[in-house]
Amino acid sequence: MEGSNVNPETKEAPASAAASPAGERPVVPAWAQPALSESPSLSHPTAGAGADESAARDERAAINRSLFMMQDHLAELDARLARLEPLLRVGSLARTGLRRLAGILRFPLKLAALILRWRETGRRIKDARFRSERLVFDSSRSVFMRRVDFLAFAGHLRRSFGFFPPAVYRVEPRQRLALASRPRVLHAIANVWVGGSTQLIVDLYNHLGHRFEMKVVTSALPAHGSHKGMSIDVVPKYDSRHFLRGIFSRFRPHIVHVHYWGDVDESWYRTIFEIAAEFGCPILQNINTPVAPFAGVRVDQNVFVSHSVLDQFGSTVPASVIRPGIDLDRFAPPAVIDPNSFDAIGMIYRLENDKLDKDAIELFLAIAERRPKTRIVIIGDGSLFAHFRSRVEQEGRLSQFEFTGYVPYEDLPAQFARFKTFIAPVRQESFGQVIPFAMCAGLAVAGYKIGAVPEILGDTRTLGETLDETVEIVTALLDDRKRIAALGERNRALALERFSVENMAVRYFQLYRDLAPREVEILSGLPDAVHFPI
Repeated sequence: MEGSNVNPETKEAPASAAASPAGERPVVPAWAQPALSESPSLSHPTAGAGADESAARDERAAINRSLFMMQDHLAELDARLARLEPLLRVGSLARTGLRRLAGILRFPLKLAALILRWRETGRRIKDARFRSERLVFDSSRSVFMRRVDFLAFAGHLRRSFGFFPPAVYRVEPRQRLALASRPRVLHAIANVWVGGSTQLIVDLYNHLGHRFEMKVVTSALPAHGSHKGMSIDVVPKYDSRHFLRGIFSRFRPHIVHVHYWGDVDESWYRTIFEIAAEFGCPILQNINTPVAPFAGVRVDQNVFVSHSVLDQFGSTVPASVIRPGIDLDRFAPPAVIDPNSFDAIGMIYRLENDKLDKDAIELFLAIAERRPKTRIVIIGDGSLFAHFRSRVEQEGRLSQFEFTGYVPYEDLPAQFARFKTFIAPVRQESFGQVIPFAMCAGLAVAGYKIGAVPEILGDTRTLGETLDETVEIVTALLDDRKRIAALGERNRALALERFSVENMAVRYFQLYRDLAPREVEILSGLPDAVHFPI
């Protein structure tokens, strides 16, 4: 029947109402408002219900008025700021110029301080030289000689004295064009020192930065050098709640991505989780170290870097395993293999107590004793550096060892080309990107059977339970060049299959897409691909 789906109280609007401007509510005269029927046969609201409904309408109207007033004030503020924008730009440029000028003026003062403290300066120069010495094959004598790598020497001096320190990590976007309006992701990490967690954030910047606007909040920057291309806010551990709230208020993240490792940074992370919950942000928690997930507040999704960590600690919320990816092209094997690299071993780790301990050097000393002609390259720096060096000097094995100190990320492939067997002397391991780096470079990998190392390698034949067993495995491997080459080929094939950084970025893109609030535009029509030719 025609009109059966029409509200019987709906009337045709008067012409004056139809002519009202768009967005304005037409004023209905009192005579045109429907009156309550007096007939007892017709149901109608009770007096109490009508009063409640009227009060609710008045409250909504008051809220709307407040919102309109706030919008007007914000529009007025935006207009004032727009007039100040040229001055703000000039002020920003002036600030940058003053900072650079101050750096130039401080340069002679630093030089004067170095001269006055000449003993300390001499010690630093000597230490930088030691970290720059390389074992280089002298064909005329058929022996390896210690020689200074002057580029490395200059880099160590810059870092030691703080003169124009180089970038530690540098963002290199894979896609030049970024969407103008992007969902916002706030990365929270206790520090952005050298390590796999910082590398993961850089990789996400590189491959997802054109689809998501990103910012990093941390409590500590690297001691020497800085990161380029990342927006970073530093909030120290003490009295951090007020500053963190300000960052959340200004950035208004749609997703908070916490790179969690607990330990001494537990209280700082707790504040991050609590403020993210206050703002109602979806929380993605990465478990990057062997530690139980934070469980103090609501977490929407956990991501573990290995099945080993997930199996060890479990998860009370939805969880997945996403292995950190690597740049497969960057770590490809060298075109020409150095024949001397087959009788050389090396490692690349932070020389800190998170993965290593003071006994890690004992494995290398035992191998050096068994094979006096084997070269050993220790790449990395940290609090254990002095102990490792002291132990090697005590054993009289310095002629077999190189201690390179810190090596920039972009220089790591050249270091991998100097040995064919990578050693993992770790006491605990959640993932460890350096092992996939070595695998992709076509190296054999040996070490202790612990944590996620067997999972990464997909094999345990080159892993030992004890120091003596591991020494036997490594020395037997160094006696068999064909096996080293075969393991290297097998490891590279596995790395190409499992550890692509592009595949890793797609997995994180899918998580971000699923976690983002519904009102956020992800442009779902675009493909998930994040690597475009430039």
